[in-house]
Amino acid sequence: MLQRMIGGCAFLLLLVGPAAGDDAVVAGTYKGEWAGTSASGDIHVTFRANADGKLEPEVGFTLGGQEVACKMLSFKLDGAKVTLVYEFDAGGTMLQSAAEATVKGKTLEGTYKTTAGDQAVDNGTWKATAPSR
Repeated sequence: MLQRMIGGCAFLLLLVGPAAGDDAVVAGTYKGEWAGTSASGDIHVTFRANADGKLEPEVGFTLGGQEVACKMLSFKLDGAKVTLVYEFDAGGTMLQSAAEATVKGKTLEGTYKTTAGDQAVDNGTWKATAPSR
């Protein structure tokens, strides 16, 4: 019983997020924009707590006004630094992006690099804002 209560409290804290002013990722959907050397669009990153209480991300973005679904390959959260690696299909070509960001208040802000195999395709910046708390 006590273990369930402690687990429930930890989950609630994760959903509520850190105190205002803390630079940490919170559960919810961050929405914003990305801009590269050859294109730009909207981006959204959703963080959900898994059964162990750890955050798991989902990434999606628009390219040419069309929504692009992504498959997460890896995710690392190190304090205020976030690293996301995901792949997606762009017109029949499988591409992979590695995005890094730093949490600044309610905002994730960083850079990305997209490759096709070992060949560079695009790079740029992205910024997305957390949900209201």
